[in-house]
This record gives sequence, C-alpha cells and structure tokens, in this order.
Amino acid sequence: MRDFKELAAKVVDITLKLGASNCDVAITDTTYMSAEIEKGSMKQTSLVSDPGISIRAFWKGSQGFAVSTDTDMTSIKRAAGLAVSQAKAGTPDPEFKGLPGKSKPTEVAGLYDSRLVALQPDDVVQLATRLAESAGSSKLITSVNAVVGVGVGQAAIANCNGFVGSQMFTTFEMTAEAVARSGSNMFSGSDGDWSRRFSPSLVDRVGSNAMEYGLKGLRHGKLKTGDYPVVLDPLAAGFILISAIGGGVNAEGVQRKRTYLAGMLGKSIGSEAFTVVDDPKVKWAPGSYSFDGEGVPAKRKTIVDRGVLKAFLYDSYTAGKDSVESTGNSSRGGALWSFRQPPSISPSNLIVRTGDSSFDEMVSDTKAGVFLRATYDYPNLSTGEFSGLMMESFEIVKGELGPSIRQSTMGASLLELFSRIDLVGKKSRDAFGVRTPAIRISKVRIGGSN
Repeated sequence: MRDFKELAAKVVDITLKLGASNCDVAITDTTYMSAEIEKGSMKQTSLVSDPGISIRAFWKGSQGFAVSTDTDMTSIKRAAGLAVSQAKAGTPDPEFKGLPGKSKPTEVAGLYDSRLVALQPDDVVQLATRLAESAGSSKLITSVNAVVGVGVGQAAIANCNGFVGSQMFTTFEMTAEAVARSGSNMFSGSDGDWSRRFSPSLVDRVGSNAMEYGLKGLRHGKLKTGDYPVVLDPLAAGFILISAIGGGVNAEGVQRKRTYLAGMLGKSIGSEAFTVVDDPKVKWAPGSYSFDGEGVPAKRKTIVDRGVLKAFLYDSYTAGKDSVESTGNSSRGGALWSFRQPPSISPSNLIVRTGDSSFDEMVSDTKAGVFLRATYDYPNLSTGEFSGLMMESFEIVKGELGPSIRQSTMGASLLELFSRIDLVGKKSRDAFGVRTPAIRISKVRIGGSN
C-alpha cells in the first residue's frame, strides 16, 4: 500500500495558496470484499476498491468540501479550487476556532492484520459458505442467510497546522440468520461479530449461535402485558447503547439541544452499576484508531461513571464552541475510513464496565422476566424515549429460559432503563460498536403478545 502522507501535506500547501485560511486533507484507499448467501444459495459477491482524496477548505469559518477520485495533480488542484470557492461563497462562521494543532500520536496496536490482507475473493466465499453451513447444521433449520465481509484500508490526514499522519486498517465482519421450523412453528435466530483481526473461530461461533437460538425459539409462548425484569443480551444492549449513549453524548446534538442528555453533564443518568467509557485504543476492536479523522491523538475518556454523566464527545468545531479540547471523536466513516464525506462526530469503541454476575446467574436470579436477545428499533434521542419490538426474546420462568415470545414490545424512557440496571455480566463481546456484557434491568413495561 502507498504512503500518502507526502501527497496529503502537498495538497494542504496547494489549498492554502489558493486562498484558504484553514484546511485539511484526507486520502483513503480501501478494498472491501464480501460474499452474501440468501436462503441457502449464493446471492452475490463483490470486490470494491475505493481510492480518493477529500479537501476541506475554510474561509472566515465558512467551509467548502470537495473530493477527487483521481490523484493526478490536475484533478487535485481542481478539487482544491472548488473547495476554496465554496468556502468563500459561504456564510462566515465566527464560532469556528480552527483545526487541531500538530501532534505525534502514539501508535495503537491491533488496527491491522496482514492475514486479512492475504485473503482473496474465493477465500471470502469459502468463509461465507462455512458460516452458512454452521448456521444450518440442524435438520430443523430450513433457511439460512449469511454475510462475510473483509476490508483493508489506508488513510492519511494532513492539516494546515502541521499535522501529518497515516494509519492502516483491516476489518472482519459477519452476520448470520437461521430460520428454524417444526410443524407450524417457525423462529429466526441471528448473530454477528466484528473485529479487525482474522479469526475463523468467529465464523463457527456466529453460525452456531444463530442456529442455537433459532432452535430454542421453536417453542412459542405468550406473555401478558406488565412490568418485568429484562436481561439484555450484548447484541440487544449494544444496539440500544450505540445510539442512546453514543448518539446522546454527541456534542453537536447537545449544543443544538437535540438530545435528551443536553444539560445533564454532572448529573445522575443511571444506576451505580452503569459505567461507560469511549476508548479508541482497544486492541483489535473495530472502532480503534491512533488518531481521529482530524488528527487528534486517540484518547480514552469516561462517558458515564457509576451512573453520572461525565463527558460529551467533541470534534474540533464543537470543542471550539464550548472552549474545550476536542475529545478525538471526529470520524471519517466506520472501521474503514472514506474520503467521500466530511468528518462527523462518532464514538470509537463504547466499553461498558463489567460486573460480577454470570449470564446463568442473571437468568436464575430472575424468577419471572424476559431475555431480550435482539431489537432493531432506535430510541428517540430528542425525547429520550425507547419503544421497540422484541425481535428475539424469551420468557424467563422460575429462573430458566422458557419459550420464545412473539410480537411483544418494550417501552421506557432511557433514563429509567439506565437507572434500573441492577446486574451487569462478567463477560463482554463486541456488538454494533459497543463492547458490553449482558445487562439486567429490574423493571420494564412490556406489551404482551396475547
């Protein structure tokens, strides 16, 4: 892979000479291979290579943005000129205080696995086939969907204050769904995993989990409407928290008062069992990096400490508005960065502090409740309300997992959910950008299925 640092620094000089007062340049080169199996048959395979360069130019705080998929100097100068002209045509913004200063970030381990670089499209197809076979290894599984993706990328950032840096990324991700059928009963189990490291054992685990929960769900039950303790699987907890916390502490939303956490800094938003940090330095985690999308060195920060909201997530612009330092949460787009969009605020890896309960202990301590494995409904960040369909859920009866529950919903304010966390699991896993254990909420209102 090419070293783009010299080119990025050169484009900064070009942009300044064209009249920008501030600017930064991002160069990314990514390759992503995927294979998708639908209902047991190969649906599609793809290999996408996406190199390019983006330029942000500022004039009196007004921003212009342009991209080029060509790296010849004629195309680059054209894009730089367009970015500068956009900035000068825009409305001045006095709240823009400048881009990050020059720094030398510490290299974070576990961003790049050469074994993923060595994989070919045929290897990805074989991994998807292996995933589907694992998910469909029971005769009761009648349909399987499986997707495996492998990505490799390099990113270089340079800005007008002298920062120049580059880093290389890999990503390995997969999801599986197994549909089980017995007589007239049918249930769908799913699972997924995300990492920067190649680990074939993940394929077997994801497939096995999808099959296991598909089979468990074949015994259907009904639940009466009422208040129940709910044990959240890491899949459900991760999906809820990446939006509820990751989106809720976005400084842009806070400053515009578009999040339920505006005005809550220093106040209790959850129980003492609830602690969340944002840490871009976790080895092999999918959101890790050495520096953020503006060149700010990676730094760990505590978001919620024993239930108390401690920090918001900033980029350079929102940090300037509040006269604080950027937290290094400017994102160029997920596990593999892209030149195609301007940077935006995003969590890196949200880490929920583990507790002292095993999953079995959490279930056995719940005499009558619900185990929620998956929901794909988002909370309303403006109001702080969550109402979601319980996609994969099971009744807990006398401390044991019981039948699956169909068409049930749960609803509560997010602050109620966080304040009612009473048990936190010992073992964590990555799910949707969150490393979290299972979590039990002591009381949630559930709309029953009968």
